[in-house]
Amino acid sequence: MKLKQLLPLYLLLFSLSSLAQCKVFTYNQIQSRNEVQQWGNIQTIAPQRAEFTDSEIKLQADQPYHLTVISKTDLPDKGIIYLCKDEKSNPITVMLFDNIKMYLYAKTKRFLINFQHAATTSTLADSE
Repeated sequence: MKLKQLLPLYLLLFSLSSLAQCKVFTYNQIQSRNEVQQWGNIQTIAPQRAEFTDSEIKLQADQPYHLTVISKTDLPDKGIIYLCKDEKSNPITVMLFDNIKMYLYAKTKRFLINFQHAATTSTLADSE
């Protein structure tokens, strides 16, 4: 009897915890490295979103990236390293620093993205 009474509470807590795991960032500038690994000029693009969950990362750089998170390592000073695979199982590394900027490493491509501001999923849903 108690299990049936507590089931709605458990479902509510589970759904809230899964929503809390989503981070959404907006950006409109990307910087990339050239063939001698020097950072190039900042390229202004149409506003984009980077979405981070515990299992996926979705963003747009030189192409759309739909990444599956393989492992996540927390760093000091609010940094996180995500080791990922793309749709073709190519290894991709994403480093997120203090919810301010991210680096994306895909084969020989290197991107730096500075976020404009952070938004929670509930705030994002309200604005759409």
